Amino acid sequence: MSILNIIKSKLPYIVSLIIVIFILNCVKNVKMWEREDGVINWDVISYYGYLPATFIYHDITLKFTEDYTGPHKFTIWSSKAPNGANIIMTSMGMSILYSPFFFIAHAYAHIFNYETTGYTEPYRLALILSSVFYLALGLFFLSKLLLKFFNAYISAWVVIIIVIGTNLFFYVTYSSAMAHPYNFALITMFLWYTIKWYETSKVRYAVFIGLLLGLISLIRPTNIVVCLFFVFWDIKSFSDFTKRLYFFLKNYRIHLLIACLVLLVWLPQLIYWKSLTGSFFYYSYGDNNRFFFNHPMILKGLIGYRHGWLIYSPAMIFSMFGLLVLFKRNKEMALPVILTFLVFIYVIFSWWCWWYGGAFGMRAMIDIYGLMALPLGAFFAYALNWKKAWLYLSICVSIVLVAASVHHTNKYRHHSIHWDSMTEEAFWDSYFSVRPSPTFESKLKTPDYEKARLGIEAYIDNQK
Repeated sequence: MSILNIIKSKLPYIVSLIIVIFILNCVKNVKMWEREDGVINWDVISYYGYLPATFIYHDITLKFTEDYTGPHKFTIWSSKAPNGANIIMTSMGMSILYSPFFFIAHAYAHIFNYETTGYTEPYRLALILSSVFYLALGLFFLSKLLLKFFNAYISAWVVIIIVIGTNLFFYVTYSSAMAHPYNFALITMFLWYTIKWYETSKVRYAVFIGLLLGLISLIRPTNIVVCLFFVFWDIKSFSDFTKRLYFFLKNYRIHLLIACLVLLVWLPQLIYWKSLTGSFFYYSYGDNNRFFFNHPMILKGLIGYRHGWLIYSPAMIFSMFGLLVLFKRNKEMALPVILTFLVFIYVIFSWWCWWYGGAFGMRAMIDIYGLMALPLGAFFAYALNWKKAWLYLSICVSIVLVAASVHHTNKYRHHSIHWDSMTEEAFWDSYFSVRPSPTFESKLKTPDYEKARLGIEAYIDNQK
C-alpha cells in the first residue's frame, strides 16, 4: 500500500490529530488556567467538588465549608437535604473522569510548592487538559465509527464539522471542564461498542457497554436515553424486533452483567447519598428544578435565538437532512438514531431551564454529536449520487455554515452574543461585527428564572 493510500485510509484520524494540536495551541494562547474564575466555574464547581472535599479536606459532608477561612470557599456548592446534610447537587460522574488529572495536579502542586487547595493553577490546567484528552478519545472513536459506514473523505469532513463547525470547539477551548465534551466521548464510544457487540457477541464489548452506560448516566442521568440505540440497533422491521427480544432472552446473562456493571459504577454515588440522607436514591436538584414534559420547548431549543442549536451551529442542519436519508441508504441505523434523537430532544427541552443558563449555543446537544455524525455522514454520502452541481453546492454551503459557527464563537467571546438573553433583533444587530454595537444591550430580553421554574415563559424588565 502506497503512502498516499495509507494517508487516505487514515484521513479522519489525521484530521482529528491536527484539530487536537490546534486546540492545544488555542488553550496555550488563551491561558484560562491563569484566571482564578476561568475554569472552575458554573456547573464545574459542583462536578469537581467531590475531589477536593474527599482527598484534600477529607470531609465529604462539607461541614468544613461552614467555618473555612481560606481563599476558595465559594468554589464548593451544596444544597440542604431535609435532614440538614450538605449535598453536592450534581452526581459524581465528572469527578471520576477528572480524577486521574486531579491526582497528577495534586502531586505536581506538592512538588513545585503550589498551594494544595485543589483550586490553584495546576488543578485548573489539569482540568483543561482532561477536556482535551476526552475530546481526542471521542474523535478517535468517532473516526472508527464513521469509517465503518462512509469513505475517508466524508468521514474527515464530518469530523471537521462536528468540532470546528459547532459549539463543541468552544466547550473544549474556552469553557473547558464542562461535561459536554466528556459526554460526547463516552456516548460515541458507547455507539461503537454497541455495534461491535451485535456483530461479535464478545463479552468484552458488553463489559465496555455496561461501564460506559454507568458513567454516561452518572454524569447526566437524562442521557440514559442512549439505551434506545442499544436496544434498536439494526432493527429494520417488526420481525427484526421480535428476533431482538429473543436475542435478549437468549443472552440474558450478558445483559444482566451489563446491568450489574451500571450499578457498580453508580455504587459510590448511592453510598454517598445513603450516608448523608439515609436513602440510596436522592433527588439532589430540589423541588424547584423540574421537567415540564407536557410543554417541551423543542422548536425554541432547535431554532430559537436564545440558544437555538441550529442557529449557533448551523452546519448541523445537514444532520437533520441526513435523518431522512437514513431510511433510503442506512436502514440499520435509521430507527435507533432517529428514535434516540427524538427522545433526547424531548427530554432536554422539557427541562425548566431549556436554554441551559449561561451557555453558548445549545450545549446539551453536544452530548449526542457522535450520534448525529451518522446522519451527517449519510447526507454527504447520498450527495455523492447527485449531479455534481448539487454536490458542490452542498459542500460550499456547509463550508459557509462552518465559517458562520466560527464567527459565532468569536462573537460570543467578545460579548456580542449574550449568554442567556439573545433575541432575533440582538442576533442580527451588526451581525458581521465581532464586537457588540452601542444598541446591542437594548435589544436583549432577560428570561425570568423564577417563573421559568413554574413552567411560565416570561422576561424581566431590563430597564429595571
